[in-house]
Amino acid sequence: MDIRVFKTFIEVAENKHFGRAAETLYITPAAVSARIKQLEEFYATQLIIREKNNLRLTPSGEALLSHAHLMISQMEQSKVALSIANQQKISFNIAATPNVWDAFFSNRIHDAIELFDNVSLSTEISVREAIQRKLDDRSLDVGLLMDPIKDNEFTNELIGHFDLSLIGSHANYDRDVEDYILVDWGITFQKEHALHHKVIPSFKTSTAMIALEVILSKGGFAYLPTELITDHLTSQELFEIEAPVQIKRPIFMVYRNNNATNELITQFKNLLLRIQ
Repeated sequence: MDIRVFKTFIEVAENKHFGRAAETLYITPAAVSARIKQLEEFYATQLIIREKNNLRLTPSGEALLSHAHLMISQMEQSKVALSIANQQKISFNIAATPNVWDAFFSNRIHDAIELFDNVSLSTEISVREAIQRKLDDRSLDVGLLMDPIKDNEFTNELIGHFDLSLIGSHANYDRDVEDYILVDWGITFQKEHALHHKVIPSFKTSTAMIALEVILSKGGFAYLPTELITDHLTSQELFEIEAPVQIKRPIFMVYRNNNATNELITQFKNLLLRIQ
């Protein structure tokens, strides 16, 4: 049913005159009459009683009037809602594991914000399992991980590396140290670490910044991103230890195949590759 038919019905009810309703709507009285007839045929009932010099609504017409106002109001609200939606920015959601954030993405977040100036950008720090779950339900566009997701539904692209250094609050390190901090640097690192280090950690964390704070305040040893501790090495607050574990860690950009934001994903990938 054309919404204009309900507008016409409201004008007739308020003006109690076909001619005045026609003037208000800038249509002919015949068009007004035709629209009212269309409504009456649709509802199979008389809506208006037409008497000489007197026009009034039937009980059915009275019942329809409030619904007609409601339908007009809802239609106008829907137009406003669609207009707002059309003006909203496209959203792009990125997540990184805590250590990828500390070692890699935190230094690049300003470049991402600048790149996506006209996009509603969202970033978060989350564990690998949560990132995979959000990628799977499409509430996340891109995940930054140290280990790829082995699933045919996902694309894994190697977009960079970062270096780790075994550092300590003093230069002497051996397998019997009691203040070793084990930082979670991904599945591959865990396997390599188990082969080369038999030390029992006194503390475990998934976040490099927490490990660094503990070492600076209480002492200890840990594998930390080289970029993160360069100034501390220069000032000799910390000391670099010869490391038996592979010190270069990969960064994978992971996203679902057939993603609706493929163009933004490509722009983001190019940004990360450019600012290595």
